[in-house]
Amino acid sequence: MEKYLLTREAIEKESPDFLKYSMRFSPTARKEDVLLVHDKEYVERVLTQKLTREEARTIGFPMSEQSDGYASKFLSEDETKRGEQHVTRSLASTGGTIKMTRDVLEHGFMWAGQLAGGTHHAFAGHGEGFCVFNDIACAVRVAQRDYEELFEGEDRNVLIVDLDVHQGNGTAKIFENDKNIITYSIHGDRNYPWKTRMLSDYDIALPDDCEDEEYLNALETSLPKVFEKHKPFLVYFQAGVDALKADSFGRLSMTREGLRRRNNLVLALCVEHDCKLVTTMGGGYAKPIERSIECHSDVFRIMALKHKAIMEERKYLEKMVT
Repeated sequence: MEKYLLTREAIEKESPDFLKYSMRFSPTARKEDVLLVHDKEYVERVLTQKLTREEARTIGFPMSEQSDGYASKFLSEDETKRGEQHVTRSLASTGGTIKMTRDVLEHGFMWAGQLAGGTHHAFAGHGEGFCVFNDIACAVRVAQRDYEELFEGEDRNVLIVDLDVHQGNGTAKIFENDKNIITYSIHGDRNYPWKTRMLSDYDIALPDDCEDEEYLNALETSLPKVFEKHKPFLVYFQAGVDALKADSFGRLSMTREGLRRRNNLVLALCVEHDCKLVTTMGGGYAKPIERSIECHSDVFRIMALKHKAIMEERKYLEKMVT
């Protein structure tokens, strides 16, 4: 959990005037927005901390005040307090991605990024793998409801580019019958999730110890074709950095430079196709954690620098015209 604070602190060391960024608190998601994706019973049990210990264990957080006999009858006071924090954090993580979506669709932003989110293992009726609510799915459903006119027409597509080392199984399942929401995932073939893996619209599974060139070749030969075929107007980039060789759970062997090249490729495609972009963090579990912090920070530094260059170029061209 410390990586979220450390990533924010790393970015705040950069000059806002140089990178041209502004930092904002994520609002908590409204219950009615979460219910656009998640089952009512599940949401109620999360919010009231009534998940069973087994459900909480599957998520990976202590989010319950009752047990199924696995340990003591009730959680300790510390566990309950942490559970309350995880409920708040899950709502804020989801609310931040919803807010970013509003920023790019309504408030004139071209790109927006959140130093959290990417909770792609959350299904409609349960959570897994440190994911309680599926923030990207909730944001997409809010957009479909509140900006209905943007989705009119068969070719008005949203693309979810999931580059976390673990397949986005919850996201794939939630959107499996929505032809205008395209799910794309590059992930480790022999990595989590094992029993609950779902079918994305595009799945590319890579072998253990995959290095930069093999990974980037898979990305470069597939993702541009997806952009060209579906022509998305809105892209969600789940920018997990757990493909890093130093990651505790990743099983791949990418370098920091390889991940930078990966990020640049995604951003270049968004520029080429004039897409609105929302970026979330995703996974990163290196030891020491500072290795992940560097790579998480790179995602948002590169976004800010590219955005700055695009805006300056546009201003220059406007002056040339006038």
